[in-house]
Amino acid sequence: MWGLLANMQEREFSKVHDMSEKLCPVKFSLPLGLLVVMPRVRVLNEGELSREALEKFCTCNENYTIPAELKHDSFGYFKGKLVAIDYG
Repeated sequence: MWGLLANMQEREFSKVHDMSEKLCPVKFSLPLGLLVVMPRVRVLNEGELSREALEKFCTCNENYTIPAELKHDSFGYFKGKLVAIDYG
């Protein structure tokens, strides 16, 4: 059930322009969070970026932080740019 909710959040968050450049885009989704399709990314290797660097990346402003777990496999590179890939 939590996975379905996370998928629905990812679909909605990917539409918010203030942070969309920091999120892997959702290309396709099914209702009720049954499926979310994102483009392929190169997932970060363990230790590639520090926890502090990921925390700084996730801080959009004083009112909003991307809700991603600060671990390497929640982030990757899409078209050469760092993005959150698990942010629901």
